[in-house]
Amino acid sequence: MYLYYAMHELHYSPSDLLKLYEAPRNFKALLYGLIGYKLDLLEKQAKKGGAS
Repeated sequence: MYLYYAMHELHYSPSDLLKLYEAPRNFKALLYGLIGYKLDLLEKQAKKGGAS
């Protein structure tokens, strides 16, 4: 799911996705946490009825 978000929302290229997949665990934890936070914000906005 996180790689899907990185590819479609952050516009990562396939080589960037490979770097992300092979990144150190601490970096991935930080990035996945930030993506999870952004997805939570988008979910809350969608529930309120605001798309942006």
